[in-house]
Amino acid sequence: VTNWIRLARENVPFEGLPARIAWLGHGERTKLALAVNALVASGELAGPIAFSRDHLDAGAMAHPNIMTENMKDGSDAIADWPLINAMAMCASMADLVVIHSGGGGYAGYMTSAGVTIIADGTEKAAERLEHSITNDTSLGIIRYADAGYDEAIEAAETAGLKLT
Repeated sequence: VTNWIRLARENVPFEGLPARIAWLGHGERTKLALAVNALVASGELAGPIAFSRDHLDAGAMAHPNIMTENMKDGSDAIADWPLINAMAMCASMADLVVIHSGGGGYAGYMTSAGVTIIADGTEKAAERLEHSITNDTSLGIIRYADAGYDEAIEAAETAGLKLT
């Protein structure tokens, strides 16, 4: 974990690292979170540790000027996706779920959802981490597949996500 944080600080300074989980792909985030939870459980890593994701993620934001601008299907500003994301995170037992509207001076133009899941070393935490993070990244893939992006459709097939 410390090696990953060091490398992130050196190589990706523009996004407020060292805490950016979003640089990992579908499945990778869940593996990292479960590994960290196991390290906390064993005492090798002090905890608890929060895995948090703000609005900058594929299934958690609707903004016609940034992040979702020029969506292939024209769904740039459709706010259903972040709301579905927030509901999915609640159903997935996330520790904290937030809905943002109009941040950064974009009142009326942006809706997004954020999530935090705590790795405290318990089996319950592992369950929350697995469900929340897997469903979060799955929804991002599904959103872009629904918009007609071939890469997302392929990613859904690879991950075994049912699109119909």
